[in-house]
Amino acid sequence: MIRPSAPLFLVLGLLLSCGGKSDPADSAGGAGIPVLEPPPAGEGFQLKMTGFTAPPYEEVWVCSVYDAPNTAYAAVNRVEYLQNEGTHHMTLSTVALSGHVLEPGMYDCNDLYGNASLMEDQVMFFGNQGAGEGEMQLPAGTVANLPPNLQVIHEVHYVNPTDQPVELFSYVNGWTIPSDEVTEMIWGGQVRDETISIPAGSEVTEWTRCVMNEDVEVIFLASHTHKLGKRFTIAPFDGSSTGDLIFDNDDWHDPKITQFDPPLVVPAGQGFEYACTWANTTDAEINYGLTADDEMCNMTLVFTPFSTSARCEVVETSDGVLWE
Repeated sequence: MIRPSAPLFLVLGLLLSCGGKSDPADSAGGAGIPVLEPPPAGEGFQLKMTGFTAPPYEEVWVCSVYDAPNTAYAAVNRVEYLQNEGTHHMTLSTVALSGHVLEPGMYDCNDLYGNASLMEDQVMFFGNQGAGEGEMQLPAGTVANLPPNLQVIHEVHYVNPTDQPVELFSYVNGWTIPSDEVTEMIWGGQVRDETISIPAGSEVTEWTRCVMNEDVEVIFLASHTHKLGKRFTIAPFDGSSTGDLIFDNDDWHDPKITQFDPPLVVPAGQGFEYACTWANTTDAEINYGLTADDEMCNMTLVFTPFSTSARCEVVETSDGVLWE
């Protein structure tokens, strides 16, 4: 099945990271972990997760549920983060918009998402992977609006390859601008292939074609696969034919967030063809899944204008499966 994810509020990364550098403080928190100082009052807010240890040689998937600190709509123009180097992924999401209310606290994500409706109703608004620190800057006057008093699921997926326990930490600062400086708001989404099949000892390429249902101007494109990913490409698709590549990534660790300046104008009825190539050197078939040993093939796009109904609708795939 290929399914566009729920739209994003703060779509500045989405299971992704950016190569910029933040300016972490020299102090430490908890058991000697680094600290990213929050923005001064009136200039932004911080979301953070600490207090969990990844045991030696173990994969952990932990979710911290808490309320975001902003009490009014936050017009976010820049984001910076600090986390464990090599984090498989970190995401910020909410299910509150669908009426779910969770008990605050720390969860094993496998247990939390045992309620399948939570993941179906989940709205993801930020994410990254791999790099320990970074930032992303939107164009002047362009913002992502984060609603007030939002219950957040702060999710960290980490594989500890060492013989020592690792203290996990994840900080995200949202820097805001005054409402009278806002000229445009972003929206975005993700298209993901959930019918991946990679036979043992094989190299496989699967592609997806999608078209926008509304006129948009794309600011960012990015990719996401797991460790078998060998190449991820994106090309424009005009509804009948595919153009030259505009995105090409051969490093699965790096989502290679690509910013278009000026933005990429995509009229309704036109969109993208994206393709994933995997090399499976194992003796087992690999399919779609959420763990580090499964695979993914996700394209992320961020665009203006703000429209909760805008999305890239899948019209053709290499395996013939369309999401309904």
